[in-house]
Amino acid sequence: MGKIKLLLWIGIILFLLWFLTFCFAPASTLAALGFMETEGFFLRMYGIFPLCWAVLLLFALKDPQKNIAIINSAIITGAMVILAILIYHFVKSTTGWFHWVSVVVLLVYNLLLYMFKPKAA
Repeated sequence: MGKIKLLLWIGIILFLLWFLTFCFAPASTLAALGFMETEGFFLRMYGIFPLCWAVLLLFALKDPQKNIAIINSAIITGAMVILAILIYHFVKSTTGWFHWVSVVVLLVYNLLLYMFKPKAA
């Protein structure tokens, strides 16, 4: 049970950092990370997604055994975000490295979350 709580804390911190980056970073920072639309509303709103994920993981942290549905939804949502980033990358032909780092981090995090999630009661 300690491993899943550690993973949930890592996820909370990771997604709060992503939230801060997308919502409050200056446009020059976002451009350096490889985002074309640095002042667009959509890109800034994307920061709300990691914030919501961090809050959900915080709720799951209270009792991971009972909140297995939150953990499962985090895994499914992470997989869908990975697919969305990959599709966006190939459709828009972006050149930024941040997309690839995001995919790798999310993939590793999702795999670890899947491997160490508590068994259903």
